[in-house]
Amino acid sequence: MSVHVEGVDRFRVVARRLKQAADRKELTRELRKGILKAVPDLKNAVREDAAAYLPDAYAEELVPALRMTTSSSFNGDQVTVRITVTAVGKGGNARHVGALEDGDLRHPVFGRSRALKRHAVHKATSKANPWVRQQVKPGFVSKSMNAGQPAVRREIEAAVDRVLDKIARG
Repeated sequence: MSVHVEGVDRFRVVARRLKQAADRKELTRELRKGILKAVPDLKNAVREDAAAYLPDAYAEELVPALRMTTSSSFNGDQVTVRITVTAVGKGGNARHVGALEDGDLRHPVFGRSRALKRHAVHKATSKANPWVRQQVKPGFVSKSMNAGQPAVRREIEAAVDRVLDKIARG
C-alpha cells in the first residue's frame, strides 16, 4: 500500500544542498529522524479507526495483533517512507490484512461446527468450522493514513526547514 504526500517541493532543494554539505551524514540523519517523527501518529490512527471499519469483536482481536514496520529511503531528490501492516492471528497464522483493506473479511462461523466426517483421516479436517465471507467497510488502513497526510506534510516541512537552517548557518 502506498500513501503519497504531495507538496513537499522544498525537499528537492534540500537534497541538492545536502550533496554539497560537509556534514552530509549528520544532516541526512536529522532529516530522516524528522520525517519518521510523524509515523507513530499514522500507526495510532490506523489502530484507533479500525473499529469504524470492522465488526467490534473482530476489531478488538485484530488491533492488538497489528504489526506495522517502517522503512525509509532517500533516492536522489525523493524520499520514500513505507509502512507495512501485518497481523498474526491465534495459532501464529497470518491474517489477511490486504483482503480486509479491500473490504473482505473471511472468518469461521461463531458457535457452529460440523459433525465429525467419516472419511476424515486427519484431525485438522475432522471438525472444521464452516467459513464465511463478510463484507466490511473497505480502506481501514489507507483511509486512516490518508487522513494523517496533513500531519506528515507538516513534519516533513519542519524537518526540511531545520536542515535548510543548518545548511545556511554552515
